[in-house]
Amino acid sequence: MSYLFGATFEQGKRTHALKILAVDLDGGAIGSAIVGASKSFQAANFPTIEFGSASKYSTPAAVKNAVCKGDYWGAIYINEGASAKLASVINGTSTSTYNAADSVTYTYNQARYPAIADSTINSNIQKVVGASRAFYYQSPNGTAALRSLNTTNPAAIAAYLNPISSTPDLIGAQTQASRVFFNTVNIIVPTLAQFFYILALNGIGMSSGLLAKMRVRDVWLIRFAIGKIYGFLTAVTVTGYLWAFRENWAVGGPEFGKTLLVFWLYMDVQWQVLESLIGSFVPMQLIPFFFLTWMLTNVASSVFPFEIIAGFYRIGYAFPAHEVYSLLVQAWTGCADQTRVALPVLFSWWLVGHVGSVFSTRKRCADAAAIVAAGAAAAAKAPAPAQQDDTVSIPPRSASTEVTLQSDEEQVRNEK
Repeated sequence: MSYLFGATFEQGKRTHALKILAVDLDGGAIGSAIVGASKSFQAANFPTIEFGSASKYSTPAAVKNAVCKGDYWGAIYINEGASAKLASVINGTSTSTYNAADSVTYTYNQARYPAIADSTINSNIQKVVGASRAFYYQSPNGTAALRSLNTTNPAAIAAYLNPISSTPDLIGAQTQASRVFFNTVNIIVPTLAQFFYILALNGIGMSSGLLAKMRVRDVWLIRFAIGKIYGFLTAVTVTGYLWAFRENWAVGGPEFGKTLLVFWLYMDVQWQVLESLIGSFVPMQLIPFFFLTWMLTNVASSVFPFEIIAGFYRIGYAFPAHEVYSLLVQAWTGCADQTRVALPVLFSWWLVGHVGSVFSTRKRCADAAAIVAAGAAAAAKAPAPAQQDDTVSIPPRSASTEVTLQSDEEQVRNEK
């Protein structure tokens, strides 16, 4: 638990490692206000806002794509013509209604660590947008707008009082409450199912004597087939309850298929790792310590992004849980592609696990045969129980008994 809690230690001081892109497609007063507000918030406990050039990110799609690729955790862009529209409504030259939310648009991948995305990225973007109003009023453009304000026009007054607001354009929107389980509980529970089933297989094999009687190859083939089938059934179950409680989450058949395949790979990796160690190279008395450590280190690798936890925790790149979660995010959104890291790591575990399971099965069978042989030897050395004679032994009679019998015989003769 200390390892897991350490992942949360002083996260606030590392918030600056999360980068947000800001692009001014307008080039007017609203963009200047956003720039001023962004610079005023820059600190260690605030995401770093980087200003991109309008030539590099010339369209909203280009800005959104930068977030989708994973280069940035979020983005803000000022829509083209927003400042001119605000000025025309304030001075009365335009009679159209001004919608402040059309001035700024922000985006982030809500499916990628949703707890961090909502609490750190979204909330801080809202702080910047809210503070930009004050910077607008204090700017030369804001004071000029006040002087030219058409006080007889309600639309102009409303526009001046609320000049800047924002509209979300989210990637992979997730609003269901169950999303917080995707990279926490949902990492542990399926693996627990694999763990207990392997324990059951080991127990059945020992109690029935199959591990001692069957050939190692046959035992391995049976357990290999069971692992594949059970892993698939577990993956179907996990994907099924994710979809059953998806609420308004906009995912369909293609995402279901990708999720099922990712979880099947994850279940098979976990099965092979546990199959290689549980009840063979890790003795029964040490299994609780091994499994608890394995679970907590996996969860710690997936519960938070590595940018905001201590550098030591980047060892989590080597654990299956982190790579599986990155594949799930890509399956659900098509963004944040980490397959160049995730697939090699997962298939390394998969390959090593399959090789290790061969030696693990051989050791299980050898241990079971040794136990049976030891039991037979102990039975052979045990002393045989004494055999009982069918004849009834009569104890010798005492002298007094002989005298009594003789007197009785004499009395009988006299009576005759």
